[in-house]
Amino acid sequence: MKRPFQRGRPRPRVERGPATTATVKIERMAPEGQGLGRTEAGGGPGKVAFVAYGVPGDVVEARLESVKPGYAVGMLSRVLSAGPGRVEPPCPYHFRAGLERWCGGCDWQHLSDEAQREAKRSIVLDCLRRLGRIPDPPVEPVLPSPARWRYRNKVQVPFGVQGGRVIAGFYAPGSHRIVDFDDCVVQPELSVRVVRKVKALAESYRWRVYDEKAHQGWLRHLLVRVSQDGRAHAIVVSRTPDFPQRERFVSAMREAFPELAGLHHNVQREATSVVLGPGWRRLWGDEHLEERVGRLRLRASPGAFLQVNTPACERLYAAAESQLTANGFAPQLAVDLYCGVGAIALWVAPRVRRILGVEENRQAVQDAWENARANGVSNARFVAGRAETLLGRLREELGRAAPGSAAVLLDPPRSGVAPAVLNALGSPSVRRIVYVSCNPATFARDAACLGRSGFRLSIVQPVDLFPQTSHIELSALLERAR
Repeated sequence: MKRPFQRGRPRPRVERGPATTATVKIERMAPEGQGLGRTEAGGGPGKVAFVAYGVPGDVVEARLESVKPGYAVGMLSRVLSAGPGRVEPPCPYHFRAGLERWCGGCDWQHLSDEAQREAKRSIVLDCLRRLGRIPDPPVEPVLPSPARWRYRNKVQVPFGVQGGRVIAGFYAPGSHRIVDFDDCVVQPELSVRVVRKVKALAESYRWRVYDEKAHQGWLRHLLVRVSQDGRAHAIVVSRTPDFPQRERFVSAMREAFPELAGLHHNVQREATSVVLGPGWRRLWGDEHLEERVGRLRLRASPGAFLQVNTPACERLYAAAESQLTANGFAPQLAVDLYCGVGAIALWVAPRVRRILGVEENRQAVQDAWENARANGVSNARFVAGRAETLLGRLREELGRAAPGSAAVLLDPPRSGVAPAVLNALGSPSVRRIVYVSCNPATFARDAACLGRSGFRLSIVQPVDLFPQTSHIELSALLERAR
């Protein structure tokens, strides 16, 4: 199951010592989202510095909180001269110099749309050159998202207590300190209203909010997913399986939100930062939420993975289909590893003879079978299991295909593809690999590995699935070298 990034994900911790102040000229954006430049030094090049919230072309005053022999890491204190891509972020919770606490979710609202796309292409190029050892990577310009704001179809927020009242929001960077919010400009208004309502009900019902240090309390997270049709699922995540005031909660939510399709309860007992646990219960409504993705109608269980930006996802899948079938190639067999609810497999099914999807989440596999039936796709099969543990089945399927007649689709988690799986793709039957990635660094590593197995990187198409953030999605074609 592909795990999407966490909004406000903690960044690598900085070793804090006596801070020094330096003037830094920002040259480009680093893969972790900071501005990368050099400190000003008389008579020669200064020290490389990573400055959070810097913009290419900026000259900034930065507080350097960690100084190493080869580089420094710091925080922007003041913009002395703004780069051409700097804009004023519209969100009041975004970083501003002098602000005590800010949201760690949208780390690039201070970059213009054009500057964001240029920086994302630059990051992909840098990873392929530096980590993949590919001197001239074939990276296309970034395809923009149709929507720049209110585009996320899923939000998950942690709950906490501050000043004796219940709060819900996103984590401040590098911490688990919650920044309470009244609005989030990348979420649909319906999602925001649901979060605010559950926060008010939690206060009214005196729900015990989870304390992660003591591993005590009940209410941990709320997950809201909104479809293109304006229907929604809300999932309450708790530490224990009881549900105080269950009937009152269901009644209040149904009355407040006619758009709700279902209410669900997830239990995460472990002391972990993983949001969802294995325990599920339907409180009311539909078991699944249906989403429209292009010509497909996909049903998804509450915990199943779907891309969070549906209109941009359609552009991503169209790019993957184009790469798969370029120059008239019609695979006799396509294997879709990490297939989730079958979205990519069903998207390309009309262009292949048969397709096999592999997914570790058994509920997602059930969704995939149902989605195939609902969309009239008869040439797709799905199996449940980790790709690493199904290598025998994978080699058998590829071994039965004629040389050069098969293709493999990859859409792995951020950690990339396991080496054993990459080795299995060296089968003579595999002519093309289409690799969808949300992490340019692990993609570059895997592309280098596939290059040693005889595959050549032909094209990389980045797609801006996550506007206002440093995250980037891409679809790439690797072809067996002749």
